[in-house]
Amino acid sequence: MKKMDATGSGKINKVDKVPLLGKTAYSFTGLAYQLTATMVGAYVVYFFTNVAHMNLGAVGTLMLLARICSALGAPLAGIFIDNTNTRWGKARPWYLWMTIPVSLVTVLLFIVPNFASAAANMAYIWAFYIIWSLLEIFIDTPTTAILPMLTSNKDERTLLNSLRNGGSQIGGLIANAAVLPLVAVLGGHNDKKGFLLTAALMASLSVLCYIFVFSGLREKNNVQVEAEPTTKKPKLSMAESFKAIKGNWPWVLVFIITILNFIANMARNTGVIYYFQYSLHDRTMTALANGLNTTQLITIALLPIFVKKIGQTNTWILGTVMSAFAQVMILFSGQNITLVLVWWVVSNLGMGFSVPLIFAVIAETVDFGEWKSGVNAPGLLSGVGATTANKFGGGLGAALVPWVLAGFGYSATAVNQSAHALTGINVAFIWIPAVVYLLSVIPMIFYKKYEKMGPTIKKELKERRANN
Repeated sequence: MKKMDATGSGKINKVDKVPLLGKTAYSFTGLAYQLTATMVGAYVVYFFTNVAHMNLGAVGTLMLLARICSALGAPLAGIFIDNTNTRWGKARPWYLWMTIPVSLVTVLLFIVPNFASAAANMAYIWAFYIIWSLLEIFIDTPTTAILPMLTSNKDERTLLNSLRNGGSQIGGLIANAAVLPLVAVLGGHNDKKGFLLTAALMASLSVLCYIFVFSGLREKNNVQVEAEPTTKKPKLSMAESFKAIKGNWPWVLVFIITILNFIANMARNTGVIYYFQYSLHDRTMTALANGLNTTQLITIALLPIFVKKIGQTNTWILGTVMSAFAQVMILFSGQNITLVLVWWVVSNLGMGFSVPLIFAVIAETVDFGEWKSGVNAPGLLSGVGATTANKFGGGLGAALVPWVLAGFGYSATAVNQSAHALTGINVAFIWIPAVVYLLSVIPMIFYKKYEKMGPTIKKELKERRANN
């Protein structure tokens, strides 16, 4: 047994050490996911309103309803993972099973329907967006659920999450920077054709990446299952799985933080194209701004150093406050696009600290749940704590943008918006993210207590497992 230091880390033994192939494959989970998820998250509202010409209020309602469905489905995804026993492990096979269905529906999502009635067209969009929202949780949840199965070492988990988020940034860069140029090149002057072909390209790349992920990852605590595929582990009932949540107050705090963070993140990412097109009068700069999201790689690379120096929670708070402050400063930059982009980068640097820590900390709360209840349910805790919170928060953030724009009189067919509509764009893109970021700091402060308890809990868990 390795000796742990005050942070719950220490010298990494061979069991906890993830090989280079595994680390590379885990980084590709972020890359593969963001190729399609970023295109949907950043552009689908714009596609629905400005290309398919759907009603703003209806699109906002769809964003929220679909994400509520996704949020409710996430616990089921987690329970399915916990009760999956294959020669490939628990979480790993879901990459193989779900990549083609998710990619296919992504393509169908960017088809502008041409039925006889507007109601039928709206029904098509509603149906496929809800289907996409339900399917993608079964390829997103495994990435968080598999982390406790790869290693129990805190530093390795932080590093893996940094690599995953690095992959996410690369995938996000490819999608964000390439989507609008590809739409123009592939579609000519036809945005409908351009978005469809671009979606097909991104979906195909995602499938190839997920095949590599499946091939490169190995679940350490499923070695026996791979060697003896006929051996069945006892399944956890839903009631037994939920015991891991009862009394798990660190998990509750992380759940709240995740919801708030993704409300802010999605409102920011959904609103940026409207801000550049109507407030700064240059839609083409949206691709550059979204491409600059990859500056998060700088703070993602520095994350393990900051965590060691000032701790997880302090690093979390630092990143969140940076994003909130920078978002407000964008407004005070006026029409100076260069200055706007500088503060956009600062906001991204803050996210490079805050977003990866959400998923690293979820793995820590899995340990607390097992220590408190005796039930090890990484799939459920990850599914609800990360995926449900992510989907609900992201859905609400995405819904707030068209709702606010509609409330302030935005018109998708107008070349120039009214002063009132421009105020609505500022509210959706600037003030909602900034205020919600700051609200998420409050539960972070309370999470500090668990960070101090973590090493003792890990030590007791190892002793229990050794005696069983």
